[in-house]
Amino acid sequence: MARPTEFDRQKALQAAMHLFWRQGYTATSLRQLLTSMEISRSSLYAAFGDKRQLFIEALHLFSDRTYAILAKVREETNPAIAIRLFFAATLFEVPSKRMHRGCMMINSVLELADVDQGLSQLASQRLADIEDAFTQCFQQAIDSGLMKTEKTPKQLAQFIMTINQGLRVAARQQVDPKELENIIDTTLPLLGI
Repeated sequence: MARPTEFDRQKALQAAMHLFWRQGYTATSLRQLLTSMEISRSSLYAAFGDKRQLFIEALHLFSDRTYAILAKVREETNPAIAIRLFFAATLFEVPSKRMHRGCMMINSVLELADVDQGLSQLASQRLADIEDAFTQCFQQAIDSGLMKTEKTPKQLAQFIMTINQGLRVAARQQVDPKELENIIDTTLPLLGI
């Protein structure tokens, strides 16, 4: 009979997510993970498999949280304003050390493109899920008459994702938050928001 888990799995996963987000996949050692998660090697293997499987779960946790933020702001306000609120919630309403980490999904695509195609593609797919949520947001704004545009919701979502990716890279470069706000303030009127 297997021994019961003697640690909080979700708390350990969250600790791993923060470590991967801060350092990246390849720079994060197993020893660092065990220390951060406060678990033994055998517990890690029993609960998560290996480092790669743990990273996959951590990436899903990060992307699910990002998706939930966008879904929440879409529910709370009109879809045209939801885009601005998403950036506020993910860039400006977080501690500066988190803002300066950028986006774990974008970081992973960049880091792993030549290292692990599978993990890079997973991060890309999770970004595509966020883009789909933006597409739905723009579709809702157009359908409700809040936006007038000749562009398709998909085109608008692709554009805003490109801006999003640029903002996350700029955040990693520790660009002043006021400059990031100025980029958002310049971009959204171009979309009719």
